[in-house]
Amino acid sequence: MKAFWKNHWKLLLGLCAVLLFAGAWLLIWHRVGQQVEQAAYKSVYDTLTFDGAYYQKCSQETVRDYVPEAEEIGEALCGSELGVLQFPSETGTVECPLYACKPLEDAEKERGIVLLKGQDGYMAYELSGFRYLDESPSVWAVCASYGIGKAADIESLTVKDADGNVLETVTDSGALSDFFDKLVKLGDCLTDEALAQIYYDVYTAEFGDDGVLTLKDGRLKARDDYSFAAAADFWNRDVKLVTIRLKNGLLMRDCMYMPVPGVFAVYGNYRVTEPFFADEKT
Repeated sequence: MKAFWKNHWKLLLGLCAVLLFAGAWLLIWHRVGQQVEQAAYKSVYDTLTFDGAYYQKCSQETVRDYVPEAEEIGEALCGSELGVLQFPSETGTVECPLYACKPLEDAEKERGIVLLKGQDGYMAYELSGFRYLDESPSVWAVCASYGIGKAADIESLTVKDADGNVLETVTDSGALSDFFDKLVKLGDCLTDEALAQIYYDVYTAEFGDDGVLTLKDGRLKARDDYSFAAAADFWNRDVKLVTIRLKNGLLMRDCMYMPVPGVFAVYGNYRVTEPFFADEKT
């Protein structure tokens, strides 16, 4: 045996090193796998669907957009129980009760915020849309879903630049009425082909048919990535983000107004027929 060790010690040492490396590698991947699995289970809480509406997990800052006095996301914000949702977990399916936001409920507001009691405490969710609006809705369907039937239903507008800097907050009834009139004139949602045509037309009107962009079979293509980025900078010039705050308690957050192509994105993309703001031209 001593002779065997003496003659083969290098080989055996190498095998031990390989085994130790393999063991360490397996241990690392086991831990990584556990972390990935745990992250996957946590990610199922990022969004939820309830009663035909989509909700996105949100921060306390977002909750304060609806309930300025909210000190924390916790039991104190919980109103009536809306139902129980099921989520997968490492130990099997768990059931989590969903609650209305009490301050909104007491004020007879819509469910802009709901709260979920999970395994690690309470989580808040903001209304982000409606399932039945998924298929290219008209702007009238969008307005009806959010409870916008007249200008008086709008409490305020917050207008920001593309970087999120607030430019103005509009509360004047005349200005809100003017905005409402333009909003409901947006009409039907544009198809992808119609949107591509608009972008192509406005580009060629500005720069001519320089061969940088081509439009074929309803699809817009650029000569290269640099050319597309330059075209995008042109289309996105003076973009404004518009948050519509409604008196029923809901927010239509960061609708995108693009004055260069003349497009307003609120749920789908809609053709603008006249400038939304006095200092701009379509």
